[in-house]
Amino acid sequence: MPKIKSQETLVRERKRWVAVAILVAAIVGCYLWWKQGTLRYEEWSPNQQYVVRYYKTFEFIPRFTMPGDGGHYSGYMRVYDRNDKQFYEEYSDLLDFVEGPFWAKEGVYWMGNDNQDIVRLPTSPVD
Repeated sequence: MPKIKSQETLVRERKRWVAVAILVAAIVGCYLWWKQGTLRYEEWSPNQQYVVRYYKTFEFIPRFTMPGDGGHYSGYMRVYDRNDKQFYEEYSDLLDFVEGPFWAKEGVYWMGNDNQDIVRLPTSPVD
């Protein structure tokens, strides 16, 4: 016969699962808060159909840098259309070193980031 658990054991297990669920919810919430970042600046396409927004993310560990290097930051580059529909998102460790955006007939691209391919857009961002 299987051993029947006592009421105290069942309550302890239930409390443990509730604590795990609260911890997971807190971790997910913190990640979503971190990922949204702080808007640094935005650049519109020549025909004003698309916008690239640069978001700085919070640094949990302060960087120990040489003098003059303290202003570097990590974050996301996100491409939106005029109606705020997001088309693309890319993380960059040194967002302030990324050059661009460069607008072409096919889409938009940057230099100095990990993925240097062109981001294809539904319509041309240039006239």
